[in-house]
Amino acid sequence: MEQIRVARSFIAADALADVVTKAYNLEPPVGSKMFSKLLRTQDNDHYRIYTGDGKKYVLRVYQSGEGLGRQEPDYLFELEWLRFLKERGLPVSHPLARQDGAYLGSLDAPEGKRYYALFTFAEGEPMSLSNMDQLYDVGVVMARIHAASDDFSSAQQRCALDFDYLLPEPLERIKQAWGNKRRANLDILLTSAADARVEIAALLGEGATPDGGTWGVIGGDFHSISTHFNAAGEPTFFNFDLCGYGWRAYDIAAFLSNTNLLQAPQGASEAFFAGYYSVRPLTQEEHAAVSPFLTIRRIWRMGLFALADGLAGYTFLAPA
Repeated sequence: MEQIRVARSFIAADALADVVTKAYNLEPPVGSKMFSKLLRTQDNDHYRIYTGDGKKYVLRVYQSGEGLGRQEPDYLFELEWLRFLKERGLPVSHPLARQDGAYLGSLDAPEGKRYYALFTFAEGEPMSLSNMDQLYDVGVVMARIHAASDDFSSAQQRCALDFDYLLPEPLERIKQAWGNKRRANLDILLTSAADARVEIAALLGEGATPDGGTWGVIGGDFHSISTHFNAAGEPTFFNFDLCGYGWRAYDIAAFLSNTNLLQAPQGASEAFFAGYYSVRPLTQEEHAAVSPFLTIRRIWRMGLFALADGLAGYTFLAPA
């Protein structure tokens, strides 16, 4: 029988409960329930883990790695960085060690090897874009993460969020997806990308070199839905799958783009920037670079959706 290629599989929740029971020192019985939404084949899958003592955790089963070119060192870098941030008092969901002392495990899925890690649970509700105090606090913590990460180093290799990562491949995927039917739109996109790159390079350089803190480890995808505030008003940040070395101004642009914060009432973005500046004031060049980075971010996201096997379907069988 010919072996067929599998783009994406889902691991049964009860099977993962058995994996967690064997791999981690948790109070039995261990239960598992998937709470990811199927959107793109390159999305990670997340399972809520329940234990006999009433505690909750999150198990992430990473994508197979082909979509974004991830290898084992990329995942190890992320987990090491999160442990570093936790040790320095930053409110981030962090990985827990397995019984063998490792923080990363692997599974043989139909599409290939998939890695997994167990994280602390982020209590509370997603931050509100209408809550000025929360926006201020998010700015504070993001700046603290950037500042603290200047002291982080790792032997693990991690794909950098530089121009080579953010532009050529996403643009090529968009070209393939649009073809000649949208040639005019493609020309505008290519021109916008080229102009944004020239502007950023003039302001901040080509990257890959620490320079006054403008370049270093960043979250890559800060979002309101991945920042929870508990009943005491304390935030927890999670989901750092897109972290890596990059420009801090890009990190800010990604947050503004993810939340559409610039379209919100003016006080919202002001609250966020006030919090960020209270810890780490941006240079004039960094502040000026945020705008072209918004263009880069939009192009990168378009390229993400144009990945081969990217969208898991394109419509519903029936109205929901």
